[in-house]
Amino acid sequence: MFPDTRALRVRLLIAGALTLVAGTALAFSGGPPDGRTNAPGENTCTQCHGTFPLNSGSGEITLAGFPAEYTPGESYDVTVTLSDPDAARWGFELTLLEDGGTSAGALVVTDAGTQSSGGGGREYLKHNAAGTYPGTTGSASWAFTWQAPDAGTGPVTMYVAGNGANNDGGSGGDRIYATSFAVGELVGTPVGDTPLAVRLLGAAPNPFNPQTRIRFDLPRPVDVRVTVFTADGRRVATLADGPHPAGRQSVTWEGRDHAGRAMGSGTYVYVVEAGGERRLGRLTLLK
Repeated sequence: MFPDTRALRVRLLIAGALTLVAGTALAFSGGPPDGRTNAPGENTCTQCHGTFPLNSGSGEITLAGFPAEYTPGESYDVTVTLSDPDAARWGFELTLLEDGGTSAGALVVTDAGTQSSGGGGREYLKHNAAGTYPGTTGSASWAFTWQAPDAGTGPVTMYVAGNGANNDGGSGGDRIYATSFAVGELVGTPVGDTPLAVRLLGAAPNPFNPQTRIRFDLPRPVDVRVTVFTADGRRVATLADGPHPAGRQSVTWEGRDHAGRAMGSGTYVYVVEAGGERRLGRLTLLK
């Protein structure tokens, strides 16, 4: 008897589809495609890992060694860490952009678990196969060096996304996170040898929940105003407005507006004004 060719074709189609699905699930273990950092005009890995909404897990992305203000041309050793109590395999991708949307400075690979790629004016740093750390629970970290851009570049923002995967070999059940970190350019001493009125020291923790401290340094006593805005420019709260002594200072934001109402998850901008100068930074509230 001859085999039922229709049944055979169906079995072959099913086998091919299963092979394709399995291949897709593991295709990016060696590194995601460019443009998955959630930067303007980009996507995230939720395109493939779509079980949960972005930033819906209990994990977070944190940085060590990233300055609040950069010195042009200086090199900074940075470590990005992704944590998630339910994850057992990891991945990430990041890029640093100036306000015009192109890469700022240079990304230098220093970690055996990372690689760089790029095109179209944007450079990316991401995991490679070794950098997925299968079976590692709790958190994973990747180190690199960022060489800051030339003077006059202005503010720079790092956009970074991470995948806290469950290590089951598929693309389902994984948590995708994305956030951004802003850094200003450290300007030289103004004409007349008058020191800067204020220097940002960043916010910690950032991302945060339920509160964070905005830190800054004052070379001399000066009136200071610290204000928090939504990403679209709506004022949320004024945290300080008055004279401050010289030295390191901090103000606390508890994630609430001027009426005491809790704000939702998202990116916020804080502005520190002193001596006619303005310094900006970004905050990420996670709930």
